[in-house]
Amino acid sequence: MSNLDPVVQIGDWYYQVIYGQLWPVDTTAQAESMIRLEPRLHSLLNYFLLHPNILLAKDTLIEKVWPADEGTDAAVMRAVGALRKVLGDDVRAPVYIETASKKGYRWLAAIVPVTLQDISLAVADSADTLTELTDAAAVSFAGKPRKAWRFIVATAAVLILGGASLAYVLATYTAAPLIKLPDTITPISALSGQEYWPVLYPDHSHVLYQHKPIDSNKLNWSVQNLTDLRIEHLTQKYRNLSQALWLDAQHIVFRADSSTSSCYFYRQRLLPAIELPEPLWSCQQVVSQGAVLWQDSLLWLDRDAQTQQLQLMQGRPGQTAERLLTLPGSWRYISQLLLRDDKLYLLAEETMNHSALLQLQLPDGRMEVLARFPYIVTQFSWWDNKQLLLSAAQQELLIFELKSHNTQSLGRLTRDLIQASRYPGQVLATQFLDYTTDILRAVRDTNSGGIRLLPWHMSNRNERLPVFSDNGAAAYVSERAGHGQIWLTEGRDSRQLTQLTERQQIQQLFWHQQQLLVLLNTVLYRIDLDSGHLISYLPMPDTAIGRYASCDNVLYWTTLTDSGWQLMAENSSVALADNVTDVRCGPQHALVLQFADSTALALMTPDHQLHLLPVQIDWRSTGAEQWFSDSSGIYWLGDNHTIFRFDWLSQQTTPLLNTGQEVPVAIYSDGSGPGYIVRQRPYDTDIVWLRNRR
Repeated sequence: MSNLDPVVQIGDWYYQVIYGQLWPVDTTAQAESMIRLEPRLHSLLNYFLLHPNILLAKDTLIEKVWPADEGTDAAVMRAVGALRKVLGDDVRAPVYIETASKKGYRWLAAIVPVTLQDISLAVADSADTLTELTDAAAVSFAGKPRKAWRFIVATAAVLILGGASLAYVLATYTAAPLIKLPDTITPISALSGQEYWPVLYPDHSHVLYQHKPIDSNKLNWSVQNLTDLRIEHLTQKYRNLSQALWLDAQHIVFRADSSTSSCYFYRQRLLPAIELPEPLWSCQQVVSQGAVLWQDSLLWLDRDAQTQQLQLMQGRPGQTAERLLTLPGSWRYISQLLLRDDKLYLLAEETMNHSALLQLQLPDGRMEVLARFPYIVTQFSWWDNKQLLLSAAQQELLIFELKSHNTQSLGRLTRDLIQASRYPGQVLATQFLDYTTDILRAVRDTNSGGIRLLPWHMSNRNERLPVFSDNGAAAYVSERAGHGQIWLTEGRDSRQLTQLTERQQIQQLFWHQQQLLVLLNTVLYRIDLDSGHLISYLPMPDTAIGRYASCDNVLYWTTLTDSGWQLMAENSSVALADNVTDVRCGPQHALVLQFADSTALALMTPDHQLHLLPVQIDWRSTGAEQWFSDSSGIYWLGDNHTIFRFDWLSQQTTPLLNTGQEVPVAIYSDGSGPGYIVRQRPYDTDIVWLRNRR
């Protein structure tokens, strides 16, 4: 068949071809049994169905289904295996996909176009009310001679109920998010510098956003007219600034701090004329999106100045702010809030590697985990009443369905978009332009005694996560061939090892016993250095993984369990220590530990004795790649772009290197101090519309 009907039956499944949705032919199943295929499996199944009973070589599938330079034999094998798992197929006795050894694959199942009448009959057979009606009619007809009007009524009832059932099935299984992918990005702002957190005016006449000029570290509000694109820059300057919320049709509220004052909430009139902001309540920290309007008050996230516990605060106009709730504090931080129907949705970064969606029933309900994502989600907003629009790190924009937990990508066009909000017919977002990071090597200058930064790996795309083995091999992550892939450098030769998809987020890379390991969507794999294949290294974790460390050929890791954070080891079935969020190698077979409820580091000796160190590193504000320990000391990236050192011998802390305007985002050891630095180049951001041309 050269073309596929909109809905077909394949074996035990109905399949909606355009949107990649499967639901069981057994219509007694619950709505939750519907499956929406991820894009690669959707394309693969469609190609199989367009070529039934034909032996398809792997090379053919790579060419027709995978984008250029992304398909591999291993990727095809994984995708076919995943599709078999979804369909319930058995490779030993296949019903859907047959494997021809070393030749390819063949689609076996019959492809039957499904008409409305077919589905109506299936639904009618499974509907209790319809069965009861049919049985009652049969008894009536058996006991008395049939009359035309009775037959007509019974037939009409059957058709009505069947049609209603059909409508329910189609509405359940083919409803949102059947989203037409956007195909164009239209710039709104084109200023020198960076713009963030766009918000549309209530009358859709203007866009309000933050602006950081190219020659300044301060932020200000800018208002842009969408008709003539004229821009008005507000005069107030801030060190930190949150997203704005509309209090009403004239006023916004936002959180900020400036050089002359600490954190405050401000109310500012923008319509009909712009006025100066007025302070409302004090706060402890500026959180980008951590505030919502609820009833007659503002709710926001903040931290207690003494205990550092996360709190949900409430402020009413003209009244002092009050604490509404103290939230559990085992996760890294929460910086995002949304509200609907007295339900508060919170986006938490539980570990360094993954995010969780939480729900809290106001005013005093219990916190509930709705979903966990095996990657970091940086921001969310409403797509509609039942779906969220997610900005995930290093991925496309995603639509997440609250009930089914299904996700749908908005396409590769959206990969560099963040801070996205949906408005009728289009999405308003921030676009990163040419954001690039380089890996530099830190070399000591023998003449001056200082440190020079020399290029190590640089391209026009992001380079990050360099790791070095004892035999001289080095691995790192580069986006030079598209999205992030792992590369291997041996001497002067570099080659790409992996063929990862855009949904596979590389979270940690390290060497262990001369094997290269990667944490990928919170699962640990070993990478075959010859083929690039991923091989599971540890069983699938049933807890949230924090960080791994290979020390003296022993693998250690931290994990978040129901009872809190714990430190584990490869050769032990019990926790070595509690409350530990990160682990690094220390001197003389000791371990350096970082804790969930303290900024002080500690040294754990081989006999499991803990000794506090005079080093303060907060795991909630300092990234996991912004500090390390080695045989010489502990190093971390502090304020003013300065790298600090705690020396094991002298037990003293000193500033080691000030990178000036060359902003580092990560630091790495060469075995005895900083050897490599990941630095970002200057970049711009713009405010854009994401939309369809037609």
